[in-house]
Amino acid sequence: MQISGSVDINGSKIRLLREQKDLTQLYLATVVGVTTDTISRWENRRYPSIKVENARKLADALGVTLEELLEDKDQQSSEDRAVPVPNHENFSFFTSRYGLFFGGAGIALLGVVIFLLLTTGGDLDTKATRILPNHASYHLPFPVRIEITGAKDGLQTLLIREELFGDCLAIGPSEGDSPKQYGTTPRWIGTLVKGRATFLYKVQPLAQPEIHAGQEQIIRFSGDFLFREGQTVGEKIGGPDTITLTPYHWADIDQDYVISDNEILLAYETFSVPGENLINFAAIEELWLAGGYTWDDRTLSFIPTRAEHIHSLE
Repeated sequence: MQISGSVDINGSKIRLLREQKDLTQLYLATVVGVTTDTISRWENRRYPSIKVENARKLADALGVTLEELLEDKDQQSSEDRAVPVPNHENFSFFTSRYGLFFGGAGIALLGVVIFLLLTTGGDLDTKATRILPNHASYHLPFPVRIEITGAKDGLQTLLIREELFGDCLAIGPSEGDSPKQYGTTPRWIGTLVKGRATFLYKVQPLAQPEIHAGQEQIIRFSGDFLFREGQTVGEKIGGPDTITLTPYHWADIDQDYVISDNEILLAYETFSVPGENLINFAAIEELWLAGGYTWDDRTLSFIPTRAEHIHSLE
């Protein structure tokens, strides 16, 4: 069924594409802005019709066109399709008469493919996606993850270029005793390992909520990436490009002043990178173990608080 503003998707195609590209349901859910349960329902055809906007984000995350995810109404089952029997006599005549032509065309096509491989670094499917929390707080740093996927491994060098717009600063992993300071232009150079690479940095909001009381404050992102030798115009980084500042911790997805078990697991899975301790997960665990948290105007930080105390203040 297809209603206004929605499209019918093929769940089997979505699952197949996701598995072929070695992507998790969590990755798709983060890019599209839905839950992993929703992705599972889409793949199992429990929600055959979805919003066009979500379908486009899903197609972008999978690296295909929207049309490739749609349900084919005219598709027949394999049992109903007749398998044609080749006419070997006609085929022999055809190949003998036109073999020279197609042989020349094949050589020309091979030349085009070789040219593309040389000029694009051998990878026509490289893409980068920005992953953000649902929201951020006014003073607490929040993580940003750039996930790069491609067909080529090892030798392909990547350059990620981000630019931030808003009252904030970007911070990278520590170099020696101090963290790397990016200002508002984070940069990263790396290579693909098994077709994937990750660039993680954090953003420190500097806005004072009392100065702009009642006004929504947003940090905007714009970025691209280079992966071909001699390339000057980068490919746009996909995914969300804005985040709103709120009085809630970035790991508190439902904004209830409680970091639940599922929320802290999602925070670890999405924004932890092996070998890096850029995000202070110990502080998040304190809020999680306490069962709740509140904001302290004096220290400009979140304070662990028992959940029942939070409800008594509301």
